[in-house]
Amino acid sequence: MIPGILSRHLAAAYLKAFFGALSVLTLIFLVVEFVDRSRDYTGDGWHYWAALLYANKALSVGYMLAPAAMLLACGVVVATLRRRGEYTAIRALAIGPWKTLLPIALCGALLCGALALAGEFIVGPAEIRVDAINATHFSRGGTWRQFYGEKTWLRGKRFFYHLRSGDPDLGFGEVTLYEISPNDFRLRQRIDAERMESLGGHRWRLLNGAIRDFDGEGDALTLTPFDEREIELTEPPDAFRIRKGYPEQMRFHELREQIARRQNVGLDTKRYELALNNKFASPLSGLPGLLLIFALTVRSSRRGRISATLAEAFFIIVLQWGMLVVFKAVAFADLLSPALSAWTPNLLLLGVSIAALRRYVR
Repeated sequence: MIPGILSRHLAAAYLKAFFGALSVLTLIFLVVEFVDRSRDYTGDGWHYWAALLYANKALSVGYMLAPAAMLLACGVVVATLRRRGEYTAIRALAIGPWKTLLPIALCGALLCGALALAGEFIVGPAEIRVDAINATHFSRGGTWRQFYGEKTWLRGKRFFYHLRSGDPDLGFGEVTLYEISPNDFRLRQRIDAERMESLGGHRWRLLNGAIRDFDGEGDALTLTPFDEREIELTEPPDAFRIRKGYPEQMRFHELREQIARRQNVGLDTKRYELALNNKFASPLSGLPGLLLIFALTVRSSRRGRISATLAEAFFIIVLQWGMLVVFKAVAFADLLSPALSAWTPNLLLLGVSIAALRRYVR
């Protein structure tokens, strides 16, 4: 009977501490950012757009800070138990530390699942709205043009494609096709057209353009204008369905689809593969830290000081975020696969946590 009551008490205390820590961390982050960027919020109706901006940003920031709040909450709950003498009483009832950890770890696992679902269905759309408001109302596009710009460069089996606007369904406007010699990589032919429309399958219709044939040295041999011309490409229409937007804001199935399509047309996929793995690695990153701070807080030399626990928790958070930054850079430098780069920080911290649990939890 007592373990059941204890489990419910620990679970309730942990969830209360988690949502409290998450609320405080998110509020601090948003206030500091607003003060730092307040000079950018001008123009008619800026109050409304700023409020909408930060309402959506709160979801994004909360998702980002939730793993940190998970381990902070664990440290605070266990340190409070020790400071009040409750942990000593629990041990006196022959209830081991593992039974104390179990309800907290289960709550953490449930929170990880909730975070994964939130990242898939809530956080992505919120981040899209944040970027759109920044770009359209406050002139803070950042890398908006890189991921939402109209121009697209694709590499096919025969042509390099420069598609300035449009999509496969409605057709592309202002297109240029470059045929490159496969042996010496020299320009063999260039086709410019006002529009390129799909005729089904691999066939396309080019309108109002010209064909330039080259001698391989960069000099044009012939110029052939045309009003309409049909051409058969090696790529099907679906190969040109390259979705615009940040990969971190896409859903799981969209990321898998975009990775396959980008690989078919010679586009880099590292950031997309990293985002795909982080769909699970990021929400789960709070669990290893939770286990580690529990082991450090229950060790026999600890006296239940919450300040010391918070200091250790923040050290773990900084260490974990540092590893995330380092391994992300390693992935972009092609020194490690995106999958390993996404999961290695969690695995390293998990190894440290297991070692700490074996040493301190008895």
